[in-house]
Amino acid sequence: MKRRLFAAALCLLMLLRPEKARAETHDEIWTLQDDLGEKITAIAAPVSEGDEYIAGDNALYRVTAVDAAARTATLQYVGEEPAVAQAFWSFSRTAQTRKVVGLYCTHSDESYEDGDGTSSTESGWAGIHDVAATLKSWLEDKGVEVLFDTKSYLPHDAGAYRRSRAAAVELANQGPAALFDVHRDGIPDEMEYETEVEGEPVTMVRLLVGRSNPNSQENRQFAVQLKSVADEYYPGLIKDIFIGKGNYNQELMPDSVLLEFGTHLSDKEEVLASTKYMADVIHIAVFGGEPGYSKKAEAEEAGESAAPALPTPETTPQQGAPQSAETEEKRGGSGVWTALGIVAGLALLGGLGFALLSGGPSGLGERVRRFSSEVSGGLFGKKPRD
Repeated sequence: MKRRLFAAALCLLMLLRPEKARAETHDEIWTLQDDLGEKITAIAAPVSEGDEYIAGDNALYRVTAVDAAARTATLQYVGEEPAVAQAFWSFSRTAQTRKVVGLYCTHSDESYEDGDGTSSTESGWAGIHDVAATLKSWLEDKGVEVLFDTKSYLPHDAGAYRRSRAAAVELANQGPAALFDVHRDGIPDEMEYETEVEGEPVTMVRLLVGRSNPNSQENRQFAVQLKSVADEYYPGLIKDIFIGKGNYNQELMPDSVLLEFGTHLSDKEEVLASTKYMADVIHIAVFGGEPGYSKKAEAEEAGESAAPALPTPETTPQQGAPQSAETEEKRGGSGVWTALGIVAGLALLGGLGFALLSGGPSGLGERVRRFSSEVSGGLFGKKPRD
């Protein structure tokens, strides 16, 4: 009897496990399939008729039907997306006066079970902030200034984009060349995101574009430009492009897109590894930079790790990037001088007290001058006779 009860409980747990994974991601999981019912991909975002999907091989699909109860969407193959194939060869970016981009994280709780131990962190600093901060570090390696908003926009619900809009507006008003909202996907299949770039295991990056805003076509073209650059230099890095019904605050800037680095089940180290390649793609697509990443080349030549130090909430209270060694050294030096000043002050006060107690008021001035000279090595007070 006990064995049967145990077996029944185990089966129940196995049945409940997929639903638990879905609940932890806070998102609806939709399956995108062809007209024969064959799965093409999955996405943790609402899907509507008229949405479009550009697959990794640049096949263009359009959503023709949705089943909200089953959370499935039927895609119709339209043909190859010519813009992706042509974008790189028609690509002509000139160096801009200010190399500045903006980063923020609307879903500021998103984390990685393999690395953070949970898919959602409501402590104010989550795994997705580590991803954005590491992307920031690689961009700065290329001379790009990064405006990084690290505030929280919890809870993870339909109002998150409304709450993060203030940050997006603030970043856009500072004049960046591009604006990125950094996320991770919530689909319960990490295999969809696993790949290798230059022989290194990394996760793919999905691009999301909102079609419900005046900048929709420009946003889409920007996403296409990013994918075309990635396809040329780092094939397989960009998973796909989803053009959905929302706006994702992308009407604020034409060069604005949502980036999804892996899913909540992805290996976080592989997610972080993908940021250096994505930083290179952004540098090329936005600023016309040369391909390559100097940190990796220099570190490998020295036989060291190429990855920047992983930021933490303690090292990134405002901007999400660790303080430089020079800054820390200055702080340490300042602390030493402060301590020495306190010690000297206490010694002086103690000496004055001793001078007063040892001889009374009579001759106090003479004793103070002599004591000051002895403490300061003759710099102050009356120099004692040999």
